Amino acid sequence: MPNTGRPSQDCHLCRQRRVKCDLGRPGCQRCVKYRVECPGYRDQHDLVFRNANPSTVKKRRKRATAKEGDQDDSKSPSPAGTRSSTPASLVSNGEATFTFDSKTELLPLPGDTVSTPLTTISRPLTEHWTNHSVPIILNVYSTLDFLHNIYRINPRNGPLVWAAHLFTRTYVTNIRYPVSVYKESEVENQRELGTYLGKTLSAVNTALKEPDGAFRDDVLATVCILANYELLVGSLGRMELLSPWHLHTRGLYSILKTRGTEQLLTAEGRTAFWPCYNMVQIQALVSNMECPPESGEWLGIIRNNLYDGEGFTLHISVFITKCTHVQATILDLLLRRDFAAAEEQYESLVAQLAEAEKHVNNYVRTATDSTHDLDVYMRNLYYSAIIKGYSYLLMLANFLTHYAPCRITLHQLRAQRTHCLQMVRAAGQFIVDSVPYSLGPLAAGKDKSPKVLFDALKMVWPLTAVYIVGATLAEQKSEAEAALLFIGREVGVRQALNTYPGKLLLPLEARHPLGLAPDDDPTPPFTDR
Repeated sequence: MPNTGRPSQDCHLCRQRRVKCDLGRPGCQRCVKYRVECPGYRDQHDLVFRNANPSTVKKRRKRATAKEGDQDDSKSPSPAGTRSSTPASLVSNGEATFTFDSKTELLPLPGDTVSTPLTTISRPLTEHWTNHSVPIILNVYSTLDFLHNIYRINPRNGPLVWAAHLFTRTYVTNIRYPVSVYKESEVENQRELGTYLGKTLSAVNTALKEPDGAFRDDVLATVCILANYELLVGSLGRMELLSPWHLHTRGLYSILKTRGTEQLLTAEGRTAFWPCYNMVQIQALVSNMECPPESGEWLGIIRNNLYDGEGFTLHISVFITKCTHVQATILDLLLRRDFAAAEEQYESLVAQLAEAEKHVNNYVRTATDSTHDLDVYMRNLYYSAIIKGYSYLLMLANFLTHYAPCRITLHQLRAQRTHCLQMVRAAGQFIVDSVPYSLGPLAAGKDKSPKVLFDALKMVWPLTAVYIVGATLAEQKSEAEAALLFIGREVGVRQALNTYPGKLLLPLEARHPLGLAPDDDPTPPFTDR
């Protein structure tokens, strides 16, 4: 007797007890809660079995043909190589049941551009989505060799596998909402994501309790993926510095600190260090704090044992450490409204930032290799630091124009203010101009693979800097906002949609220089997170 309604997919014990099952694999959590072994689930063939009576099949095909004819009258036919307008799968509770006939195409994984027509298959194919999570995340992070090596060594166990499930399911959910026959699918999806997040965090905590836990590359990579996961879900704006992204980034710093300097003496340790340390530096720029105090020692070791292709990254990282020191120092002076200390440190702070910028420019002019020309990510990270550093120098100059005993003349302060505006806006233009290069293949529809997600993630912070800092031009803000909206909607990075200016409680003197009324000031009030 065939199923005539919507058959339950619950495990055998939950169906017998008539309770809701969470459909966990290999066993549900309700069985675990009652301390019994989950007996498993019914065969998927039983759930989709249909009466194979010839007359029934004939009627079904007739209805399908009539429906296709109606659709052809109202819509133009789909071009070759694109998805069929009729869903070829029903995704529910983490499983996809695919049914094919001669007119149906296989739903591709994210990244496939051409679907493959298949002949009739007499029975449905069922495969759990987690079988694709590791390949997808390796496609996303295709340029991170150390991540590929970790999965190659330990492909099935450990926190990194749970992180792959969490990241991949979130990405696929964001970019391509699943077709579901159940109204409660969204709730079930969030519950499943919560389960994988809990298992990932639990696995990381368990690993870090072991003596060598912080030295495991898979643990370091997992925390890095967790930080990027928070960008996918857009949590950076929550609870300020207590947001999960900030907590995961601080976790990266703690692990790097525990690993010490020996990890920097090998090529493998260096490749694991850079992506994590760059994220730590972004966190310092975002939160207006200084880079870790160990930065000088770490970067000094790298400078003394430099590998090919590291020069540009090293110089940019050194510049960011100087820039974060300048912005943190100025912010403290402004919040304390300490005019005397601001005057005393003004020339030193200006010189520090100018000297750091000079070192980067000298390296670019004299470098024998051209790797820095291709590293758009590090260039944009550099320009975002320029925006933050010089916007704070701008506010410091504004602040001192209101200090009557100041030995620095108004002419000098206003000249410095003009220079800061030029630097901020030039850096903002560089970032905006890099968008077609970074996101062009995606925007043109030429590349829909998950690997563009990594490029989009790396553009979120530089574009955010252009958008939220008041000294950038209005048209630059508009272009940055449009790019962020594209990243959020087309690539699935929800943080790009949650980027909005928030005002710092800074003195009015820092926002408007003496002699210019607010309405005459071409610089909008400074905004930041």
